[in-house]
Amino acid sequence: MRLIKAEFRKTITEAIRYYPDYIVGFVTDILFFCIVLYTEGNQLEKLLSYTLWILVNGVIAEASVAISTEKQLGTLQNLMIQSYSIFQIITVKTAVWFGIHFLKAFLTLLIGSIFIKTQIPLHLEYLFILFFVCLGSMGLSYLFSALTLVFTKTASFVNIFGYVLLFLSGAILPVSPRFSYTNPLSQGVRCLRALLKRQSMTKDFFLLFLICMMWLFVGGFLFTVVFKRSKQYRWTY
Repeated sequence: MRLIKAEFRKTITEAIRYYPDYIVGFVTDILFFCIVLYTEGNQLEKLLSYTLWILVNGVIAEASVAISTEKQLGTLQNLMIQSYSIFQIITVKTAVWFGIHFLKAFLTLLIGSIFIKTQIPLHLEYLFILFFVCLGSMGLSYLFSALTLVFTKTASFVNIFGYVLLFLSGAILPVSPRFSYTNPLSQGVRCLRALLKRQSMTKDFFLLFLICMMWLFVGGFLFTVVFKRSKQYRWTY
């Protein structure tokens, strides 16, 4: 609980201090959404898929960026000798930042609903999809964090990976259904599409659960293995 409070205060302070960066990022997301909205396909599907991507992108990026920043400042070693493990620290950091990205996604959803002039149906299944997609994305976050411990510059490519995920999700342009089995976001978008069309979703939800749990386990396992050998890598740039 103490760690959560500390990270929450740090996050709020940082958000207030650097608010122009968040405004620019939010406006950029809205402008990009306007482009996505008028591509071929159902506009409501695109809106829900895009807001889900905003959350996924935030979950994936925060931990690796935090480690990269600590390396740049030369304080990563201090982070590793705290009373909390680095695994706990980056998990809590990502969870706290999730709140910021959730607000960003919610505002995008509100503004997007004005553009499409369509009432967004309320389904409890949305929360199920959101929870498991973000949980699976946490596994990708651990994976990028492990790569950042080893290669440092990996965090610079996280945003590119995020946009690749958006394209693979099928939210912008139609892609092969096989891509939905490769990552949590693509399968989550497939579940959203089935939910809006009122199709049977038992199989899709089960696959979403398996894919997300697989990524969470693989990412967490690789991060643990890499961290045990962390002294073999450079702790600064």
